[in-house]
Amino acid sequence: MTERSIQYLRSPSPEEALTLKEQFGEKTQLLFGGNFQPKLEEGVEVLIDLQDTSFDEVESTDSGLRFGGLITLNYLAEILDLADFSEALSIEFGLNVRNSLSLSNFLAHTSGRSPVLCCLEALGASVITLKHPEEVALFQYIFERKQDDPVLNLLLTEPTGLAFESVGRSPKDLPIVCVAAAKTEDGAIRVAAGGSVQVLPGFTIASFDEDGQNEIKAALSGAEDQWASAEYRREVGAILLSRALQKLHLRAAKQEAR
Repeated sequence: MTERSIQYLRSPSPEEALTLKEQFGEKTQLLFGGNFQPKLEEGVEVLIDLQDTSFDEVESTDSGLRFGGLITLNYLAEILDLADFSEALSIEFGLNVRNSLSLSNFLAHTSGRSPVLCCLEALGASVITLKHPEEVALFQYIFERKQDDPVLNLLLTEPTGLAFESVGRSPKDLPIVCVAAAKTEDGAIRVAAGGSVQVLPGFTIASFDEDGQNEIKAALSGAEDQWASAEYRREVGAILLSRALQKLHLRAAKQEAR
């Protein structure tokens, strides 16, 4: 048995990191900081550390916010400053993981059971990956995800409101069913559901005048696994959506009254 010789490179810029990745091709692996499932990929001869690059920065753009894949989940929550997002994050991870796991590594391994993923879907997140410099919807990335195509940036429009509701075996267990709803700038409401291993596509309702009951039940119609039946998730999901919409409506009313 022969030992592999691994070359370690620490790139000072994202441009150089991507150039090195292109130069060494399939023999390289990018290191995106904290990872709760570290694994050296087969055939890797070069490790490119991204800690000194700008992939740990947040940028305000004309269309919203651009988050580098190296930022931690806790930093993401601080920038968003949404109480319900922070609640979803605290349900999914303890403090040590929140402070160490990078956004890119989280997205590489997350599933439909994730309350954080549910919130990001509702917020209309899109991503730019190593192999796809044009942004794609987060749901599409997760659905088609390949481990050799890490997320470099996550993009969000400036959030105007988020409501998250969930049901689990206990308050701090991963949800059996969860629903997130986010108000968009044009007054529409983007909804996402989670709790099953399968990642579910979200949907949009025009305003608070629509209750979204048919849509949420349709979204959860095939969400059946060892934790719950699809029928249970449809019934509970409809209730959670009503609570989330009511929460958004009350917050909007308070803002208008100021």
